[in-house]
Amino acid sequence: MKYFKLLSFICLVGILASCKKDEETKELDLGYDYIVEDIGSYIVYQVDSIIYNDFDASIRNVSLQIKEKIVENFKDNLDRDAHRVERYVRENAEADWHLNRTYYLVKQERACEKVEENLRFVSFVFPPKQNLEWEGNRFIEAVDNNKYLADWTYKLTTVNTPATINGVNYDNTATVLLRDRETQIEKVFAKEIYARGVGMVYKEWWYLETQNNFEKPWLEKAEKGYVVKIQAIEHGRE
Repeated sequence: MKYFKLLSFICLVGILASCKKDEETKELDLGYDYIVEDIGSYIVYQVDSIIYNDFDASIRNVSLQIKEKIVENFKDNLDRDAHRVERYVRENAEADWHLNRTYYLVKQERACEKVEENLRFVSFVFPPKQNLEWEGNRFIEAVDNNKYLADWTYKLTTVNTPATINGVNYDNTATVLLRDRETQIEKVFAKEIYARGVGMVYKEWWYLETQNNFEKPWLEKAEKGYVVKIQAIEHGRE
């Protein structure tokens, strides 16, 4: 009887220890795989945009493809581990790729920064939680042409939810709403969607201005600015 009681106690301790270990494993899932940092990893996007030019009152529809590929690890000017990304552009799937520009990512314990054209965005945070907010443009001097980037509060609106982007199903995605502000004369909207093990799979960005026709929809009354939609169509590793 004593042996049976001792054996039962040992089994109970083992079960409790196993449960605790499972809980710790869950706690260690910080969502780092929403941002891919392996050299050779790439994503190809379809980019569709509408551009409003107030100088000649023209409206242009532009479609192209871009490819972003991680090519190098290095130390940035703050001595942090960084990952250089090359961006290539082509007019369509039959055309050749041409290097357009580079930027870099800094993925740290609590956040990932994207540095492009000397602008440093805090684009994602860890661990991602629904309704979590942060000041994503706090390192940007929002003056002159970048004035509209002031006081943006990023918010995770969904986490670990399935989504379909351009016909491709992703099991776990996180949506970041960067900005949603509208007045009579200006509309600014920005949203990004990230997929586990892939990276950013969708981006939508509106920056429009008008001085007339306030009662019309923005796509009809806009006089200056652009609407851009970026959707992943391929990803992998080279």
